[in-house]
Amino acid sequence: MLTVESLVAELGLTLATGEENAQVSVRWVHSTELLDPTPWLRGGELLLTTGLQLMGAEPQREFVERLAEREIAGLGFGTGFVHKKVPAAILNTARKRGFPLFEVPYELPFIAVTERVFAQLLNERYELLQRNMAGDVLAEALTGRLYPDELQARLRPFGIGETAAVLAFALREPGTAASTLEAILERLGAHSLVALRNGLLCAVVDCNGQAAPGTPSASHGSAGTPSAAPGSAGGEDAAPGNDPIELARRVRGELQARFGEVRAAASRPAPTHMLRRSFHEARCALEAVRLANGSAPDVASYKDLGAFQLLLSLQDDDALASYCQSVLGPVESDEGEYGDELLRSLDVFIEQNGHWEKAAQALYCHRHTLRYRIKRVEQLTGRDFSHARDRIEFWLALRGRELAR
Repeated sequence: MLTVESLVAELGLTLATGEENAQVSVRWVHSTELLDPTPWLRGGELLLTTGLQLMGAEPQREFVERLAEREIAGLGFGTGFVHKKVPAAILNTARKRGFPLFEVPYELPFIAVTERVFAQLLNERYELLQRNMAGDVLAEALTGRLYPDELQARLRPFGIGETAAVLAFALREPGTAASTLEAILERLGAHSLVALRNGLLCAVVDCNGQAAPGTPSASHGSAGTPSAAPGSAGGEDAAPGNDPIELARRVRGELQARFGEVRAAASRPAPTHMLRRSFHEARCALEAVRLANGSAPDVASYKDLGAFQLLLSLQDDDALASYCQSVLGPVESDEGEYGDELLRSLDVFIEQNGHWEKAAQALYCHRHTLRYRIKRVEQLTGRDFSHARDRIEFWLALRGRELAR
């Protein structure tokens, strides 16, 4: 992400004021000599000026105030033209407002700053396009409908061989960490495919030909050289062998240092045509750990699946979908769009262990509204939430519904 802080550092310049607000994203760059350019600005721009019309203290103060009010990302002030240095009124007002300001010396033309900004923004757009392409490939892989050879062809440009694992990370804002995850995996030497799926930051990682349980070892010929195992001559930054849990643990540590609390999970290595199942294994492990009482492992795995293992063992998607339809179908068919709201309320109610007040708060509704919704689900399905068997069937059907999609 391009920021005023990163741009100033790249240009070899120094921020005069506003260090505390210099991490905001720069959306665009403009040059201006207008006293009030704000009618033509949307906010987030970096502004460049020589202050041609800013000849008095009052206009200078008003200029900075306008930019700060408009939430402009920062101001580069060109010196050596009409001003030998940044005027004191501009400097003091920017410092008072915490507004990012830096001097652009005469030797550095504005076009050089503009080109640097455009190049960085272009790179960001290209990276976004690549992530979108990766997301498309991952989306198709997770459908489980592609032939193995076809799936291999789609994954090969990303360096993914015949055996892969899925790492899943739950962050507060996963979209902001996609490029960071890519950079970490690349530094660790792990061929990967990164995308955002179902609100999780996911990576499909090459397992260096490690055979999936019950399958022969594969030699896939991925790009690059095999990565070293922990403690080997590969060095500290070498990829941690072909152990997805260890890789997820290291990546989690770096993501957590940058983005705060991060939950992580890793699937077992499996043939790439089983990526859909691997994704759900990692996702379900995350959910199982979240619902568990007591301390959770730093990286969830198949060992933590519990009852989810039963659902994942059903290889027949049609059979799973049929079971879910038998339990939840009446809600979806009889209530139309409102059926989704009823099922979401049921899901949250189960997650909150049948606690009316907590579930209502999570759903942002009154507990009496929630009671009506649960009663309506019982009426439509012919089940009674007070019976343990019916509660179990509701939970299995809700989880199976996600897996069968």
